[in-house]
Amino acid sequence: METGYHNTIITGNRPWESLKYPIGCEQTRIEPMLLQCEVMFGSPSSNCDGNGICKIVARSQHPLQSFNRTSCSHAKALFTSCDGGKGASMIFRREWLCSKLMRQHFRHGVLEMPESCPIPPALISLLGLPFTELPAGLHLIEHYETYYRINFRFTHLI
Repeated sequence: METGYHNTIITGNRPWESLKYPIGCEQTRIEPMLLQCEVMFGSPSSNCDGNGICKIVARSQHPLQSFNRTSCSHAKALFTSCDGGKGASMIFRREWLCSKLMRQHFRHGVLEMPESCPIPPALISLLGLPFTELPAGLHLIEHYETYYRINFRFTHLI
């Protein structure tokens, strides 16, 4: 049995888990939802030129839908909440980023956003976010072996 509620999935007993847990004993596992999006880099007031995130477009969760890059200023990402719903995160796999984006936005380990960026209403609704835009400022880029993660923290909500 799986049910979704905002940003959690509650998973019940499954036949293959019966070896681990007694039959009828429910186990709860909370996992954040990862939603697909397309990110356009740049500044909104500069017609998506310069630094920051210009626009986020929510994408279908259909697994067969492929991402066709229309420009090197665009990248596929996964969008999720963090800090118990008080923040947001974006995850970029290395292969989703072109060399120009790597040099311009990811090289120094900090994403500079001179302006805030609106979050699509579909992402806000599905994740139950209490904010409608990513804040302007400097955001640390966490570098892992195969991906990058950027956390957008909202200090007025914490």
